[in-house]
Amino acid sequence: MQRALNLLRGIARVEIVCRYPERFLNLCAANGIELWGIERSETGTAGGGAGVPGSAAAEMRAYMRIEGFRRLRSLSIERGFELRRVARRGAPPAIRRLRRRYVLVAGLAMCALLTRALSLFVWDIRVAGNERVPARTILEELKTLGFSYGSFGPGVKSEELADKLILKIPELSWFAVNIRGSRADVLVRERIPKPEIVYGDTPAMVIASKSGLITKISVLEGMALVKPGDTAEKGDLLVTGILPGRASGSRAAHALAEIEARTWYEMSAQMPSETVVKRYTGEKKRRRAIIIAGKKINLYFNSRIPWAVCDKMTDRQGFALPGGVVLPLSLVTESYSRYEPLAAKQDAKRAETILKRGLAERLRDAVGSGGVLAASWETREEGGVVTVTLRAECREQIAESRGFTDEERERAGMR
Repeated sequence: MQRALNLLRGIARVEIVCRYPERFLNLCAANGIELWGIERSETGTAGGGAGVPGSAAAEMRAYMRIEGFRRLRSLSIERGFELRRVARRGAPPAIRRLRRRYVLVAGLAMCALLTRALSLFVWDIRVAGNERVPARTILEELKTLGFSYGSFGPGVKSEELADKLILKIPELSWFAVNIRGSRADVLVRERIPKPEIVYGDTPAMVIASKSGLITKISVLEGMALVKPGDTAEKGDLLVTGILPGRASGSRAAHALAEIEARTWYEMSAQMPSETVVKRYTGEKKRRRAIIIAGKKINLYFNSRIPWAVCDKMTDRQGFALPGGVVLPLSLVTESYSRYEPLAAKQDAKRAETILKRGLAERLRDAVGSGGVLAASWETREEGGVVTVTLRAECREQIAESRGFTDEERERAGMR
């Protein structure tokens, strides 16, 4: 950091010839002149006057700031030492050399003004905080509201955008835009799904959400129609909300229960024993394009895909100036690799592993918070197809609430 500051202010490499180097160094310290990189060597003798023997003069080389050199040069005459400047480095000498190069100076000034102007526009937009809503959807809706690549940064009103965007995307609950130079960070927060509200005073029945053998039942409200050891089909009524009244007739209640049952699953998945693999021929092609302010300019003439079967890889490289100023320029490189599709025998063990993994995920999704008591696998290969079958016994909660039907309302004396 100090070196960069010295170069900005200008550095001079000097030679000093004097009899008493210690007095010279004290003089520099007294006048606040900083020296560094000092090298000393003896140069010979200097006359000392009548009757005074000559004394050896010392030569030193050192670095100092240009402003210190100017002050020290005015002191050299009255203090009796010789000061010579060997070289100059830093910003002041460079600027002085450019004074007569008017075209270059004008070009640098134009580049600085253009960079400053470009930094006032948004050329890079990044979305953060989204999980369910795709970033592409958010950017497209923002574009319809007038905010996209090339928008004038100081003119962006985050609060107005937030009000309009939340109306267009109800899944969002909060939105903000932070603009730093030519980069915009779009921060969103997704709305938490509203939980289903179950009112305790609403008449309801408890039915079976799945078929199974009931192992445990706990009725919180209502009257149980089944007991442990009974079997239930999906949709069967397990707990009724129609209860006998104190007088003649019935009353309606919101039936609640926790019912645990053993359930059984049988799932199958298949995969061909032959598959297609890629054999690359070694032929490759590369195309480049540049994107300026959102407009793509192809640097090639033929835009068709070079081969019918090939892999395509796209790489996009942006450009930025020191300090984080993003330029409205990016280079797009499209690479194509040709291959020939070949039929190959699928490894039976690998196919079995893939199918088992998929079936296990399906079972886990189906059971949810329940547990798997036992599972068995069966694998067979016939007709060029590998088939894996999963049979599992699980433990699940099968209680599910539903409202009264019209017939049940009449039985309960409800209008």
